[in-house]
Amino acid sequence: MPRRPNRQPPPPRGCVWIREAADRVGVTRATLYKWRSLGKGPKSFTVGRRAVYRIADLNAYIEGLYQAAMNPEPIPEMRPPVPRLPRRRHSPR
Repeated sequence: MPRRPNRQPPPPRGCVWIREAADRVGVTRATLYKWRSLGKGPKSFTVGRRAVYRIADLNAYIEGLYQAAMNPEPIPEMRPPVPRLPRRRHSPR
């Protein structure tokens, strides 16, 4: 029996399906699914059983990555290393 072609309906206006969102962000679909379960990455929602991303949210996420790269937070000063003490020689009894 021949298989039906896998045709997706168009996404809602101003949105993209997860495949195109992954291409825009530069990660795999699996990474986006993982980020969704962890509450990380760009905001998303579902339509039926499909993950949908607003284009504005993707652009805002990418802009946030750019701003973080251009304005890195200062590195906190670390404590100086503790001086090493010489080992005691074990005296024979």
